[in-house]
Amino acid sequence: MNWILFIMIGSLGVAFSALILRADPHRHDNRAFAVLGLLDATMALFRGTATIHGADIAETAVLLPCALMAPFLAWATLEFAWSFPFNRPLPWRWRVPIALATVATVGLLGGGKSAHTSNLANALFFIPATVLMIVWQVRNLRRVEGDRTGPKLVVAALMLRWLTANAVYSMYGHVSVETWSNVLWVESSVVVLLSFVLIGLGSVRSNMFTMRSALGELVLEAAFFLAGLGLTAVAMLGALELRDRFPVLGLALLLLAALIPLAVFAVTERLRPRLEAGVDPRKARRRELLDEATAIETSDPARLAALAERTLAAISDGGAARFVPVAALATPDRSALLGAMRRDGTLLQISVRTGGTLHGVLEIVGGIRDRETVLAAEALAGRLASACELRRLAGELEAASRLAALGAFAAAIAHDIRTPLTSVQMNVQILRAKVTLPPDDMEHFDIALEELRRLDGHVKELLDYAKPLALHRETVELKDVADDAARTIEPLLGERRQTLTREHGLDLPAVTVDPQRLRQVLWNLLENAAKASPAGATIALRTRRDGERVAIDVVDHGSGITADDLPRIFEPFFTTRPDGTGLGLAICQKVVRGHGGDIVVHSQLTEGSTFTVVLPT
Repeated sequence: MNWILFIMIGSLGVAFSALILRADPHRHDNRAFAVLGLLDATMALFRGTATIHGADIAETAVLLPCALMAPFLAWATLEFAWSFPFNRPLPWRWRVPIALATVATVGLLGGGKSAHTSNLANALFFIPATVLMIVWQVRNLRRVEGDRTGPKLVVAALMLRWLTANAVYSMYGHVSVETWSNVLWVESSVVVLLSFVLIGLGSVRSNMFTMRSALGELVLEAAFFLAGLGLTAVAMLGALELRDRFPVLGLALLLLAALIPLAVFAVTERLRPRLEAGVDPRKARRRELLDEATAIETSDPARLAALAERTLAAISDGGAARFVPVAALATPDRSALLGAMRRDGTLLQISVRTGGTLHGVLEIVGGIRDRETVLAAEALAGRLASACELRRLAGELEAASRLAALGAFAAAIAHDIRTPLTSVQMNVQILRAKVTLPPDDMEHFDIALEELRRLDGHVKELLDYAKPLALHRETVELKDVADDAARTIEPLLGERRQTLTREHGLDLPAVTVDPQRLRQVLWNLLENAAKASPAGATIALRTRRDGERVAIDVVDHGSGITADDLPRIFEPFFTTRPDGTGLGLAICQKVVRGHGGDIVVHSQLTEGSTFTVVLPT
C-alpha cells in the first residue's frame, strides 16, 4: 500500500503549491515554492503510479526519471532559498551558472546509470547546491526583523530535505539493494512529506494565513486534485478496456478522458466560493464587505478614506483603522512605506500609493490582522490611491494652466520691457563715458548698470522659459562638457574661497546633446551649489554610468532643502532667494527633459544636496 502514501504526498504537494501561489502570485518566492512543490509532487505521483504496477522505487526505470528531475528541483529550491522571505529574484550572476550546472548534471545522470555517476553528480552538484541554499537561508534568517518562526521552519525543512537526500544518494552502490531501497523509501516519502509540511507552514505564516484558513484551502486543493486525478484515471482505464473490443469508441473515450481535468477545474472554480465560505467564513466576510464598499460610487478621497476605515474596522473584528495622509507622516516613515506593507507589533500599515508616489497609509491597530485583513486593505488602498492620484493630477493640471497663463503674460511683458531696458542700459553707459564726476558720484552709474544687467538677466530667463526649446545636437564626450562648465564657474568659486573637485568615470560613452545647453544647465547647478554652500566649502562634480544611461552629479554641502520645498523646486517662479526669479531650475529641467533625460534631487537638511542629471547614451 505504499502507493497510497505517494499519491497522498503528491496531492499534498500540489495543494501546498496552489495554496501559496494563490496567496500572492506576484511574489517571486511564492512562484519558486510552487515550482519546487510541483516537481516534488510529480516525482511522488510517478513513484506511486510505478508501485501500483508492482515496480520497486529503487529500480532503474523508476529511479532514472526522478534523478533527471532532481537537478531542476535543486535549481527551484535555490531560487526559493535566495528569495524567501524577502521576495527578491535570484541575480543572473547566480542564475546562469546554476542553470548551466543543472543542464550538465542532467546530461551526466542521463548518460550513465552506475553508482559512480550518481556519486559524481552528488559531489559536483547536489552537495554544493545544498551548502549554498543553507547559507542563503541562514543569511536571510539573520536579516529578518520581528517574528522569525516562518523562516526558521523553512530553514529546518531545507536542511532536513537536502541533507537527508545527499546522505541517501551517497549510499547508492555502497549498501545492499534492499537496504538502499528501504532508505530511499523513507527519504522519498516521510522526509519529503515532513519537509512539505515545514516549508508550507513557514510560507503560510509569512503570507499571514490563519491556521483555519490554511487548512481549509489545503483540504479543498488536495480534494480537487484527487478528484480530478481519480476521475481521469478511471476514465482512461475504462477507455483502454473498451479499446480492445471497440477500437473506435475506445479511442474516442480516451480523448474525452484527457479533457476531464479541464472539466474538473471548471467545476471546482464554480464551486470554490461556496466551499471556501464553509471552511473559511472570514474569506466570505471579506468578499461581502468589499462588494458593499465597491457598490458605493465615489471618487472623493475623503469619502473613500472614511469607507476604508469602516470596512477595515469591520473585517479586523474590532481593530481601529484610520487613513494617515502623506503630509502627516514623518520623513523616515515615508521611505519605509514605499513598500506595500509593514507590520510592527499590533500595528499593520498598508501603503496607499501609485507607482513611486506615496499618498498616505492605511493603519490598523488591534483586532485580527491576517491575510484576509491585508487583502481587504490592499484592495481599498488601491481604490483610495486612484482617487488621490486623480485629485493630484487635477490639481497639477489646474496649477499648470495657471502657470501657463502667468508664463505667457510674463513673457509678453518681458518682450515689451527688453527693448526699452536695452535702450536705458546703453544711454546710461553713454552718459557714464561722457561725464566727469567724483568717484563717489560715478559709483551711482555703476550701481545703475549692475541693476540693469540683473533685470536684463531676469528678462532673458523669462523669454528662455517661454519660447520653444531648440536643440542643436552634437556627439561629444560628457567629461569635456562638464569640464567646460567647471572652468566657467571657477572664478565665482574663487571669490567665495570654495573648491571644486572633479571626478570622471571610466569608459563613459559619448552622448548626443546640445553642448551649449548642457553647459548652461551645469553652470546653473554649480552656481546654485556655490550659493547654497558656505565660504570655504567643497563642491563636487562627477560624471558616471547609471545603468544604460550616463549621469552628472553636482554635490554641495550646504543647509539642504526642506521636505516642504523639495517637491516644488522645479516649479516656475518658485524660489527661496530674494533675488531669484524661480526659473533657473525650471529651465534646467526643461532642457534636460528635452534631451530625453531627467534631473533627480536628493537633499538632507544640514548635510547638503545632490542634483543628478541623467541622460540617455
